[in-house]
Amino acid sequence: MAKTLIKNATLLTMDRATSDLKTGDILLVDDRIAEVAPHISADDAEVIDATGMVASPGFVDTHRHVWQTQLRGVATDWSLFQYLAEIRTMYSVCYEADDAYLGNYVGALEMINAGITTVVDHSHLQISADHSDGLVQGLIDAGIRGIFCYGVYRNPKYKPGETIDSAAILMDTAGPIEDFQKQNAQRVRETFFPANDSLLRFGIASSEFFTFPSIDPVLEELAWSRTLEPARITFHSTVVSHGGVSLITQLSKAGALGDDLLLSHGNQLTDDDLLLLASEGGWVSTTPETELQMGPGFPILERVAQTGRAPSLGIDIVSGFSGDMFAQMRLMLQSMRYLHGEQENAGRHPSSIGRKLPGSLRYPAAKMLEYATLGGAICMGLEDEIGSLTPGKKADVILTRLNSINTAPVRDPVAALMFYANANDIDSVWIDGVPRKRGGRLLGAEWSGVERRVQASRDAIDERFAKIDSDAMRKAWAPLWG
Repeated sequence: MAKTLIKNATLLTMDRATSDLKTGDILLVDDRIAEVAPHISADDAEVIDATGMVASPGFVDTHRHVWQTQLRGVATDWSLFQYLAEIRTMYSVCYEADDAYLGNYVGALEMINAGITTVVDHSHLQISADHSDGLVQGLIDAGIRGIFCYGVYRNPKYKPGETIDSAAILMDTAGPIEDFQKQNAQRVRETFFPANDSLLRFGIASSEFFTFPSIDPVLEELAWSRTLEPARITFHSTVVSHGGVSLITQLSKAGALGDDLLLSHGNQLTDDDLLLLASEGGWVSTTPETELQMGPGFPILERVAQTGRAPSLGIDIVSGFSGDMFAQMRLMLQSMRYLHGEQENAGRHPSSIGRKLPGSLRYPAAKMLEYATLGGAICMGLEDEIGSLTPGKKADVILTRLNSINTAPVRDPVAALMFYANANDIDSVWIDGVPRKRGGRLLGAEWSGVERRVQASRDAIDERFAKIDSDAMRKAWAPLWG
């Protein structure tokens, strides 16, 4: 029986039934949190002195395309049009199976390094059986908790350097799921997730439903997905209507809503849509950075919370920005605060003259921290397992240092995590009771060797990308954008 005793930490438990502690201890026994108290004695435990650190539950990222790790920086100045054209029909075909493995392995290490212990991987790179196996194995080898959502999206079938019919490729990628995807998804489910109750679980990432001509193929795909009993079915919901009728309304009428659905983005969901999700089932992941960059519409995290449902946060694409939760929490919180101020000044002169100065802020920072931990756990159906430092829950714990040049001498631990800390301040990470980072260093991965492999992978992907007629592909997409 492995025991670890974390001593003298400042505790942010995210447990609504218990109080945070200025100084307290946490006892981990095997894969569980055994005790949380002001003082704990355990003579047979490994003792970790967490003086000057904040102990908190690991962050939960409910929407991420982990495979894009090697594409860091390509989408920095992109619109949604450029993203769909280049990532979905160009860069994706430049990945070999080993690139897929490395993308997920290094991407998971990046998350662990930043204190993210659980992820929903919306994995739409299922080009071949070998790609799929590499994607799953990368997450397993890194040791992260999460749901691997097998993406049934139809990937292009051309190879870089081949003469391509770009218009035909678009028609092909917009169709319903193919037999290969159905068979391969079932194989992945049976091979890697026979019980689907382990550290990494199986889910489905659906087709882009807005490309379907009617609700019928959407319902058919959802019905098929549910035969595999996925932990979650996730889909992009930025554009969700058929014939001007809300997809959520149509799913409701068909009796197809349920808590196994996890929608990402959803900026254009109406209040009625959100009420249907709240009453009939369905969760929402908000990814502030991509949604504010690519739109359309303002992130809906606040509107989700107003329905009584727990909202959650995701990073989405590391091809455009960093993969830590700190940036998403800050951006979402301050954007909401700004929007609230603008709403209070609606109709007033746009200059500072005559504008109302806020006397207080509506949104406390601690609430956003809750959404990034317990909120994510609830949306994944794992609130009984993770999301708070609660005895009996899984031992997913992070320690954040308060003695760095950017965190000392912060007075408030919530402020430290919300506004001052970064990934370099994460001292230690336990996932399922297993130490994955200690003393600021990742365990079980020799980074210098991994770094050489991922750099070589990036270079090979770029070489293949250079063989694609990217101008022709963008022109093929242009009519869809008017």
